[in-house]
Amino acid sequence: MKAIILAAGMGTRLKPLTDNTPKALVPFQGMPMVERIIRNLADAGVYDIMVNVHHFAGKVVEFLDNLVLEGVSLHISDETGELMDTGGAILQARDFLKGENDFIVHNVDVFTNLDIGDLLRNHKDGKALATMAVKKRPTSRSLLFDGTGSLCGWIHNETGQKRMVRSPSGSLEDFGNTCVQVINAGFLDFFPKTEPRSLTEMYLELAEQHKIGAFIHNQDYWYDLGRYNNFVKADKEVFY
Repeated sequence: MKAIILAAGMGTRLKPLTDNTPKALVPFQGMPMVERIIRNLADAGVYDIMVNVHHFAGKVVEFLDNLVLEGVSLHISDETGELMDTGGAILQARDFLKGENDFIVHNVDVFTNLDIGDLLRNHKDGKALATMAVKKRPTSRSLLFDGTGSLCGWIHNETGQKRMVRSPSGSLEDFGNTCVQVINAGFLDFFPKTEPRSLTEMYLELAEQHKIGAFIHNQDYWYDLGRYNNFVKADKEVFY
């Protein structure tokens, strides 16, 4: 199985830690973020991994070139010319992902004890085009899932603005995206053009006709290490 780690962001929300270091290489509890994600994926049986790069790209490439993990093959998707956003990064990696039934997409700044194996099993059992890991957490925009666990839209928690893309089956429940997902390779066929795109917007575009499922992991801890205050908070609260 293959995975792509989204690591090309500028890291502006993590300053000053990213003044001279790419976000992917900022150490958290003694290990660079990207290495921790790679090791977690490998522990779940994912050994073919691509990392997209942009900010301080050369430093990330050098680090990965020197990171040797038994059985793990690492690849680079170069976005130094143009940032492709979360969805466009997947489209740019389509040749790498070709031939897979499913693949994993994992943000580099996510720190969680989510069980990737459980996520994979949930995706297989749910027969969804994509399965997003979600949980109850504070966020400005929550995703809305119905009683079948299908994505139906979103709501802005500050303005009350709501966008629905399909009629729900049963009651709606709101969750925050935790930025780990499993996607069926057929997803790529719906987007033949490679361009900067938001992955969430791509999900919403498809959700009217296809199941975009939810893997709820409320019991797990989860931190967005891409924000400095969250980084400090996680370092105090969690011992890995």
